[in-house]
Amino acid sequence: MTAALRALAGATAALTIGVLAGVTARVLMRLVAVVGGAETGFSLGGSLAIVALFVLAMLPGAAAVGLGRRRTGAVLLWTGAAVLLFQSAVIPLQEDRAALFGAGAGTTVLAVVLLLSFPALVLAQTVATARAARLLAARLVPAAPRPEATVGAAAR
Repeated sequence: MTAALRALAGATAALTIGVLAGVTARVLMRLVAVVGGAETGFSLGGSLAIVALFVLAMLPGAAAVGLGRRRTGAVLLWTGAAVLLFQSAVIPLQEDRAALFGAGAGTTVLAVVLLLSFPALVLAQTVATARAARLLAARLVPAAPRPEATVGAAAR
């Protein structure tokens, strides 16, 4: 039962922070489209898919961290982050780069800031998910007392 609660704590962390990060990424995508002068019509299905990707990329690692598997959790979280970082590099390459970088210095600077905010978002999501999973798991399932502490207290 405690393992299930700890895994659930990790999943809750991945869900909460993944939704926040996915919505933020969607807003950033909209801003990139506006700066590039592209059409800004986004579908609800596409938006939900982006949010789901941000949640699912962190879910295995967050569950492992919640279970107390720090190294496994770290590997899984950073693997999910690598997938998201890859997507944040590939997707902007599909945009109209001439519109983003050819419209003047102000537009170019704004486009660069927006594009660099995607990797920053992914890194922040990864760290926040790990911390939240660890804290939620500790709060839901307190650690059992150590045997040596119990033996020492009984001897007094």
